[in-house]
Amino acid sequence: MSQVPKFGFSAFLKLINANPKPQKRLVRDRFRPSTGGYDFHKSLRKRVQRIAFENLGLQEALVSMAEIGKRAERESAISGIRQFFDWRQKNLGDLSTCESFLFSSPKGLFKVEFTPNFLIELNGRRTAVHIWNTRQALSAGLVNASLCMVANRHPVEGRPDDFAVLSLQDGRLFKWSDATKETAAFGEKLLEVLDLDFANARLEFGLPGAVEGDSPDTPTP
Repeated sequence: MSQVPKFGFSAFLKLINANPKPQKRLVRDRFRPSTGGYDFHKSLRKRVQRIAFENLGLQEALVSMAEIGKRAERESAISGIRQFFDWRQKNLGDLSTCESFLFSSPKGLFKVEFTPNFLIELNGRRTAVHIWNTRQALSAGLVNASLCMVANRHPVEGRPDDFAVLSLQDGRLFKWSDATKETAAFGEKLLEVLDLDFANARLEFGLPGAVEGDSPDTPTP
């Protein structure tokens, strides 16, 4: 049975913000054998959840970082936690949980899962926020286009009022509500282009066309 690659939202943002050559490599990598890899940002996400829902304090969170063995991961998590606390001091709305949402590309050749780390009311809008802490430059246009993909496919019933990405690299918050109709249209074109890249990769690896019911890969966070 052929595979339908499945992306976590951060992995998808990494893909679409990559330059053309590494982007095609990232697409091909989705069809190579994988053992799952190491989740570099798991420690950060775990502590953000504890801060959001268990009232973990800044100093307690920073002290707990000592248990992270890899220096680069530890330093990245410390920086991200400090940035998150700075952002929270300016955005004091109550936090709650929010379900993830999975959608398929137009031709069903890959899937993307938007997983909010929390839901918060911002300017009167219930906003589902996904955190980003990867050292890769983000294009506001590309991030907003990806948020349009999520919003345009999410069932209206039970849908949050807004979707956002909070960059813990620089504190920027990208919101679906800031996107234009042109940005949304660009997002749809981008999905079509990516479908072509995935179709070409399937041909390269001698895989048949994807069919409904194919088993997806485990998503990358």
